[in-house]
Amino acid sequence: MLRKEGKEVPVVYDPARCLNSHVALIGMSGSGKTHQIKQLLRSAALGGAELDIFDVHHELDAVPGARCAMYSQATGYGYNPLVLDLDPHAGGVNRQADFIVGLIKQVTTQFGSKQEAALRNLIVDCYASRGIFADNPRSWARKEISEQERRRLMDQREWQQLREYYPTLSDLLAYAETKVLSLIFGGDNKAMNALEALAKLNARLQTLALKERRAGVQAEERSKLEGQIEAQQKRCIDAYSEAIMAKPTREAKDVLKYDSKDVLVGVIQRLQILTAAGIFNATAPPFGDAKVRVHQIKSLSDEQQILFVKLRLRAIFERAKQMGPTASGTELRFVCMLDESPKYFSEDSDDIINVIAREARKFGIGLWCAAQQPNFPESFITNCGAKFILGIDASYWKTAQQRMRITEEGLKWIKPKEVMAVKLHKEGQPDPPFVNVVVPNPGTEAGRRALAKAA
Repeated sequence: MLRKEGKEVPVVYDPARCLNSHVALIGMSGSGKTHQIKQLLRSAALGGAELDIFDVHHELDAVPGARCAMYSQATGYGYNPLVLDLDPHAGGVNRQADFIVGLIKQVTTQFGSKQEAALRNLIVDCYASRGIFADNPRSWARKEISEQERRRLMDQREWQQLREYYPTLSDLLAYAETKVLSLIFGGDNKAMNALEALAKLNARLQTLALKERRAGVQAEERSKLEGQIEAQQKRCIDAYSEAIMAKPTREAKDVLKYDSKDVLVGVIQRLQILTAAGIFNATAPPFGDAKVRVHQIKSLSDEQQILFVKLRLRAIFERAKQMGPTASGTELRFVCMLDESPKYFSEDSDDIINVIAREARKFGIGLWCAAQQPNFPESFITNCGAKFILGIDASYWKTAQQRMRITEEGLKWIKPKEVMAVKLHKEGQPDPPFVNVVVPNPGTEAGRRALAKAA
């Protein structure tokens, strides 16, 4: 409510009437930020928009129609980062490789140019091992697979059927490990696969011998396994003999692509960390057809949260682009809510958040970002249709004045949970001022009436 000429005039945030649907919401702890976020999300859900809420505190699930998924090693939910956009003009294999490398580079300080190049080549080659080639868009279409189905096909050695699916992060890790072993021991992929199969058979033999000592195992089963090992040993010898003839060429190519085993080991260690986190498992969370999806990421580290959020934002943006521009150019189709958002920002113009801030308006995406301090990057704040300041410590006032273009007088009038400052960018207003707005208080009758009207 805006008090004007002795009257209370409602101040309504309508994304369709703003220049775009992006929101910056700033409030220190205790300022009522969570309550205002819930009100905004509730309105968006009731208005028919799809919501992806990235909840770092597990407190934003009370939204109509919400379905939640917690991401952790225990739940095993995640998204496959190797699924491709099939638009032949979008970049396909090369673009996805660059995107994954860029994400990893953003969250780690010990990932040099040699490791970047090695990882990129690993991704491209891993796709090629499934018949997915960077220069052939017709080869990009594959099905998505769950971790359970992947393990089943791997255990049954259904290699041809696996080629019907996109590779997963686990496949990329296995491919990288094979490359390291080939640089250490020599041999090509065929030889290394034969050696890996032999190692698995030997491990099964050791397990069988242990069972034999404990409970007794029929000699027939042991004899059968020993026969399989003997046959696999012959396959290894044949594969290595074949590889030796071609080794100089293949080894030279691998050295050019991957530099050295030390570089590859560094890449593998990074992939192992990502795999262990579980967020890139191929088993998607059970959202079904829910339009309000709450991604509970409290259990993830900051690095994992950044990687996860940006991967999902990329997928949402690609989906919105496939739907095409909205009829009005201001319709709100999707809301992406980032709480504690500063951790996700980057000054890189190609960062997916900056891309969405610049380009997503016509596709109906609203990026709603909450923070305790006014430290949004310029690339976002200058493309933000609505700004709400609920209360910030006085030590950040100068920053707020510079970044948000609010006066000191406007900041002085803010009282947490009572008065906030609002700035709505609309057509014909190049730089509208912040106005101080009375926050509806559910503890008063007038507040309850205002909230009822807003609902």
